[in-house]
Amino acid sequence: MFNMDLLRQMRKTLTFGSLRVGMEIARRTDDRAVVEGLRGVFTVLTRTLFPLRARLAKNMKLAGVYRPGLLDAHFDRVVDQMTMLAHVFRAGFARSGCPEKFRFDDSFDLLVQAHAAGRGVINIAPHICGYPIYPPIVSPLIPCSIYLRRNKDPRKMRINEAIGLASKGHLVYPPAGATKAQRLRVAIDVLRSGRMLFITPDTPRKPYQGVPVTILGRTVYFPTGVFVMSLRTGAPVVPTVWRWENGAYHIRYSQPIELARGGRVKQKVEDATRRWAQSVDEFLHEHPEMWWNWLDKRWTRIIRG
Repeated sequence: MFNMDLLRQMRKTLTFGSLRVGMEIARRTDDRAVVEGLRGVFTVLTRTLFPLRARLAKNMKLAGVYRPGLLDAHFDRVVDQMTMLAHVFRAGFARSGCPEKFRFDDSFDLLVQAHAAGRGVINIAPHICGYPIYPPIVSPLIPCSIYLRRNKDPRKMRINEAIGLASKGHLVYPPAGATKAQRLRVAIDVLRSGRMLFITPDTPRKPYQGVPVTILGRTVYFPTGVFVMSLRTGAPVVPTVWRWENGAYHIRYSQPIELARGGRVKQKVEDATRRWAQSVDEFLHEHPEMWWNWLDKRWTRIIRG
């Protein structure tokens, strides 16, 4: 049996090491072929790190989504995200080639109409591969701010900031040690300025910090802050997902969620959170290869009970 602490360290070393190496190589060259060479290196690593592959396979089997070829399909999307980020560091976002890899369908009108109401709009998505690239894709069409959580690991915080700045994203994040009210205030200020706020609110919380929802047959506690912000500002919430097909990421928007003020506020935000979680669960069963968090330590604990 593999040592779980060793596996976690291996995963973090692979992720952070690959990102740092890719960032440095990309910053030192303008040659697209050099950065694409990193894709080959990353792919070899994901094909040969058997302890990580075994951990991923076990998580997928326990979640009931495993099928032949799924491991490689997932790692291909992970490698693609890392390679896209390296291209952003190499040439800037506009010249990175990333915009050409994302496609909007007719459902984009739902986001446009929600934003046109003038109350700001909250755009939410689970952590699916490509999520750091998505906000600057949509920003030229709708001014978008990215809510950046304070991460306890300074390495990850520096990488997240570097990614946001390299892609010319408008980053907003609470001060260190911020209270829940202060965190909400940062996001609410963005909405009241009429901008779009992009958040990935599928990060598990402790039971007293969230509402119980069902994901992959497990009980998870999700934060309700997105819908609290919506109630306070009147900003609609527009869920978003994307899938990989025919060499591109195809983005799909759902009907805006608007909560009427008054009544049982706590019940409203909890019900809305559960409905969104159900849509995430359906997406993960349909496109499990797209989920970035299969090897996340919190989700691994949840999936394994």
